[in-house]
Amino acid sequence: MEHLLVALSLPWCIAGSSIPDHLKAPADQDLLFTRPIPSGNATPIWPHDVPGERPGAIGSQSTWCTFPDVPVSKCGNLNVGNITIPTITPYLVPGADSAMVIAPGGGYQFLATDREGTDIAAWLNSIGVSAFLLEYRVPGRDWLPFGAAALMDAQRAMGLVRQMSGVGDTVALNKSKVGFIGFSAGAHLSGHLNVEWQNRSYARVDAADDESCRPDFSIMVYPWRSVSQPPVNEPLSGASSLNVTNNTPPTMLVQTEDDPVHVENSLFYWLALKQHAVAAELHLYPRGNHGYGRCTVSGDPWNDVCTWPDRAVSFLRTLGVAPNGSIAVVI
Repeated sequence: MEHLLVALSLPWCIAGSSIPDHLKAPADQDLLFTRPIPSGNATPIWPHDVPGERPGAIGSQSTWCTFPDVPVSKCGNLNVGNITIPTITPYLVPGADSAMVIAPGGGYQFLATDREGTDIAAWLNSIGVSAFLLEYRVPGRDWLPFGAAALMDAQRAMGLVRQMSGVGDTVALNKSKVGFIGFSAGAHLSGHLNVEWQNRSYARVDAADDESCRPDFSIMVYPWRSVSQPPVNEPLSGASSLNVTNNTPPTMLVQTEDDPVHVENSLFYWLALKQHAVAAELHLYPRGNHGYGRCTVSGDPWNDVCTWPDRAVSFLRTLGVAPNGSIAVVI
């Protein structure tokens, strides 16, 4: 693939046009996709004690709907908070040789598990890629460095997925085709994992930790707090772009100019990749704000950034990850 690609995506629709009909949800639904059925139960990633935890310091896990007038039982846009037992949930494509671990966002305070989780699993499955939804620990632990708990969980999850290669329902999985995709804080986590894979940030637990936790490829969608340059001004402890090397995985970044957490996160992260000759794609769009996921939530405005999954399919195909002929679809 081309090592350096900047894609300044241009509008495809006439200014002022309405949201396409296929993006309009029925009035009684708040998502345009059917939540996929997982291929197995959510599995705790730590078999015993969770490293870095303080028992009783975090409240009980809770789940709520983004829309306050929609009960959880009928909600297709769920959020989860106070996670103390992180899990991975498989969404498998039979015979698929590639997979991605998904990290939803939520400012390291909660996880947007549908908009940036199950919906992304559905999309990945539709293009022939298996998915593992990671529900990492939130909120951030005040007694640990910024993002440290989430990084431990991401490193552990990557090893666990690779350990599944050649076994059972993942018999076709190629452990050299395991990537990571994150949104907002999850994109910060993706960028963090990109540069912190050489050594585990916790003591070895079992054989899963003997597997590499380096993503073979990475996608960062509207990253947050990832660079040191203004106006982000993230210190070294959080600005993962400062640690990019020529061994950082191939990475695609997506963001809009009007993102309140600042498009410079993607710009300067991409620049760090460029300076180290890492295969990278940067897709910038004029509008979209933040937290749009795949633009499947009813009421979301249609913007050009909503086409980013099509760009991602091309990126994954170029890397030999998405099967040729796979088409990104809204499902």
